[in-house]
Amino acid sequence: MSKYSKGFKIKLVNEYLDGTTGGRDLIAEKYGIPSSTVRNWIEMDENHGFEGFNKKLNKIEYSGEFKLSVMKYRQIHECSYREAA
Repeated sequence: MSKYSKGFKIKLVNEYLDGTTGGRDLIAEKYGIPSSTVRNWIEMDENHGFEGFNKKLNKIEYSGEFKLSVMKYRQIHECSYREAA
């Protein structure tokens, strides 16, 4: 479960967009949350609208066979996790 509800996120973004609260930092201070969190929510709204706040339900799951093949690839090519990705 998310720490903050979708409604709460929308409320804060709307306060920011309204412009009367004084900006992202003051909104974060008012609600006792990190300014970077508010910034992320604002960016999410700008990029995806409020639908971006919906919980993502399609988590990718990888089989054990695939994970093993990645580990073997890393050993053979002597590469980092990032390089293997």
